[in-house]
Amino acid sequence: MIAHFFDVARRNVSEHAHQYIAGLMTRCPRKNVERLCETLPGTKFENLQYFLSESPWACAPLWKWIGLRASRILGGGAENMLLLDESCFTKKGDKSAGVARQYNGRLGKVDNCQVGVFSALTHDTRVLLSGARLYLPESWTEDSERCEAAVIPKLERVFRTKPELAWELIEQAATDGIEFGWVGMDAVYGRDQALLLKIAGMGKTFMADVNHDQLVWSKEPNATERPKGVSESGVQTVEALWKKGRRSAVRLVLRDAENGRVRVRFYRERVWIWPNTSEIPLGVWLCVIERADGSVKYSLCNADEETKEEELAKRQGQRYFVERAFEDGKSQLGMGQYQARRWLAWHHHMVLVALAMMFTLEEREVVKADSPLMSVRDVVDLIAWYFEKPRTGTEVEDAIRARHKRREQSMRSKRRRDNRVPAILTM
Repeated sequence: MIAHFFDVARRNVSEHAHQYIAGLMTRCPRKNVERLCETLPGTKFENLQYFLSESPWACAPLWKWIGLRASRILGGGAENMLLLDESCFTKKGDKSAGVARQYNGRLGKVDNCQVGVFSALTHDTRVLLSGARLYLPESWTEDSERCEAAVIPKLERVFRTKPELAWELIEQAATDGIEFGWVGMDAVYGRDQALLLKIAGMGKTFMADVNHDQLVWSKEPNATERPKGVSESGVQTVEALWKKGRRSAVRLVLRDAENGRVRVRFYRERVWIWPNTSEIPLGVWLCVIERADGSVKYSLCNADEETKEEELAKRQGQRYFVERAFEDGKSQLGMGQYQARRWLAWHHHMVLVALAMMFTLEEREVVKADSPLMSVRDVVDLIAWYFEKPRTGTEVEDAIRARHKRREQSMRSKRRRDNRVPAILTM
């Protein structure tokens, strides 16, 4: 189905794509080109390295194919949600495209790393990566020699913020015809109100996390004159509004999970924001979730006034699944284990990881009636057996069944405990 995407320079390199994706689904401890060639018979390091770093096959058509196919598999149509988030990749040295001393969210501190902005398509509990952009700090875009060494295209040597890269991914998804009605993002993007306004202008509904000190108007401001600062009447932080309204929060269950039902307190209030790029204020919902551990998350959402609290709470909790995509990609599919310095290699690697993830999603869909607990790890175990055959098929199946049995026992135990409290909301 995808071999034609690898037709370049009067030759087809889909065999190398097959080898690379197969390698990503092995149990090789380090899934870089060198280790993959050691693991898979018939592969040559020079061929695979050229395929990743220099072969001019394009990523955009593959991302479009992935998005359209994922949209059909998920089956949600306008109910699908496009999630935006960044992921960081720790690197040594200063040669890899985009590497710099910058905040690494995975480690919670400044680190020498690359940062990618990603989109993921989700519906219910299923998710798939659907786009990627490598973030270039200004230390890179202002250094033409460094960009030349990493073979960064000249059109990409313009500094763009992470929200600007996120908007590119949203626009591209819409242009490609990928079906989604909602857009979710964390506070890095949610605090950019110009981005929120553009999403609303597309006719999409955003659920955007914001920081606790985000200022909003609790009363609609006069549209004839833009208010200024916190001294204006009705301007408050979202945290202050939550503290006032917390007593009226409702208790909801977002979903059933392996560790029990995800219970939250949920509060919403109508507020207004006024993006600098808008002539009039924009009415939105302030949505607040307080989890069992006491953590609080604030979000702004432009859903209709008729939207039920259950729907808003579910959508606010939906952003978790982009983290699941990153976890599966990094722990099972070698998302962060590449060893390549060039711009093209990074983007090639990410779309190949997404293709591997697509395969695992399809396999899980095929067997979900008989094996609803089938995970990415389980599929990778089966594929690893197919390509490496370190164990018999029966041995792999027995290992997966034992793993599922342990998970089922844990879930039954949690359900017995949870049944004491009625569920108000399930996904």
